[in-house]
Amino acid sequence: MMNESPEPQVSIDTLIKRIESISKTLAEGSSSLESSIDQYEEGVRLAKECLRRLGEAEQRVTQLRDALESDSNEPETPDSELFRID
Repeated sequence: MMNESPEPQVSIDTLIKRIESISKTLAEGSSSLESSIDQYEEGVRLAKECLRRLGEAEQRVTQLRDALESDSNEPETPDSELFRID
């Protein structure tokens, strides 16, 4: 089993589809014990990667929301001040 994270270009949707595929295969019970364990490990690794990416996305959304809120708390500059020529 590889301990590396999936390549960044693999979408989270692709990761989730792979987890679903692994889950279906394991539920069927047709794989050997060793193969089932390998697939389970892969599923856990992929699930951790999904959670990591979702955490990063949540952080980005929080930062954007905070930036928007701080921008909206600043006093507005009237348009006449923006284009004033001295």
